[in-house]
Amino acid sequence: MKVLAALTTTRPPGPLREESCDIETALLFLRMNKNSSIDNYTDPLANVIPIGGSDWLFNKTIPCVLDQNIFNSTNQEQYQTFISCSNEAVTVKKIKIDSNSSAQIFKFPDACLGKVISTSCGDGKRVPNVVHYIWFGNIAFDFIYFVSFYSVHKYQKPCLILLYYEFLPSGKWWDLLRHIVHNIVLVQMTPPTLISGKKIKFVQHKADIMRLKILKEYGGIYVDTDEYFLRPGDELRNWNCTMGKAHDRSIGSALIYAENGALFIDKWIDSYNHYDPSKWGDNSVLMAEKLARKFPDLIHVFEHHCAFYPHGLVLYNQNYKWSHSYGLHIYKTGHIPELQKINFETVRNINNTIGAVFRYILFGSKELCSS
Repeated sequence: MKVLAALTTTRPPGPLREESCDIETALLFLRMNKNSSIDNYTDPLANVIPIGGSDWLFNKTIPCVLDQNIFNSTNQEQYQTFISCSNEAVTVKKIKIDSNSSAQIFKFPDACLGKVISTSCGDGKRVPNVVHYIWFGNIAFDFIYFVSFYSVHKYQKPCLILLYYEFLPSGKWWDLLRHIVHNIVLVQMTPPTLISGKKIKFVQHKADIMRLKILKEYGGIYVDTDEYFLRPGDELRNWNCTMGKAHDRSIGSALIYAENGALFIDKWIDSYNHYDPSKWGDNSVLMAEKLARKFPDLIHVFEHHCAFYPHGLVLYNQNYKWSHSYGLHIYKTGHIPELQKINFETVRNINNTIGAVFRYILFGSKELCSS
């Protein structure tokens, strides 16, 4: 059997090895369950509906047409979500705006936002359906970030998308996003400069600690700006905290599901009492792994690394079969120049995993485009 034969394969990811989420998950299951055999094997993805079709050869092209009702912002009226709170009620409504309208901006933490999330974004699951993004630094809002936000809007359909920013994004892709996605809530935030009295060296560490404080305060789904949704993750909102495994078996922090006040998040924040600014990942992914081993009852670890974090090589160097994936983290560090070249036109003919994922999100099909 192909799955069993592949158990002996030790080659690194590359164009000579098939990379497929369903096969890799089966291999992982077999490695974790040494007593499994072909007779008692249970498919761990039996309840996951595959996406992307059955043909993953990418040897054909199809017409790719953008839905102009969504993406043509020229003549569209623009709306935004407006939030207000009183002693009697919490109000969330969509209002029409124009170029002279002022954006509603919150600070962190905000009691009204907390009320809105607890009353309007709950649907019976432990984790509210609200998404949090962090935008620290004065950087360009490139197409790749537009696609991330749009994928969350399209597939997760959150109650609200909260953007915690130091400098408000700008540019054509940000403008287009604001025309399409009306429930983005702006939260102005000054990044921390110290953790436990120690100066923060890397901007990534500022985002590392703030994502935890945000989840502690509000609960919800934290998403990195280079993480892309391919399907809803609602079943992962049934635990107090859920994180996924990466290809190297570490726990990835680009996507975190947590209820407000989750004990795992509390312990993670407490670990920053021993923060060492010179060490890159000690308090982020390495600490998450350490705490998950020490407190397994406080976190649900989604073991299938292909669900969110396949090996970076399969993203840029080949086509990876993501039919059973929930999303993809594209590990943008080191690839910014090539990623900045992607737009609605160039993405049509990018023959790798990122091109296929972006086409699926934007056009509804992963196939290469004929026009």
